[in-house]
Amino acid sequence: MKSMKALRGLIIDFLKRIYPKEIEELTIIGILYQYYSDDDIRKSLQYLVDKGYVEKIELEHPFKPFKVIKYYKLTAKGIDVSEGTIKDAGITFIEEEK
Repeated sequence: MKSMKALRGLIIDFLKRIYPKEIEELTIIGILYQYYSDDDIRKSLQYLVDKGYVEKIELEHPFKPFKVIKYYKLTAKGIDVSEGTIKDAGITFIEEEK
């Protein structure tokens, strides 16, 4: 099983690249599904939301009643975690080779 800590770091890194924009949940799952299950991705997103690193925005689907579309956006606290200003033992960042 791949590390949930590393998955959380990947999500934060990805959201930082598109900051200040938000992105739809299924797009995040589509990017990471080769390596992680959709359940693990959703759990990691919820962890990041619960910690305040990521904001979840829920909007009604424009054509499907009772359906909600979830969007995620990195918060200022999430940027601090990605830059090492805030330490979180539940998140691991993979260093890129330069």
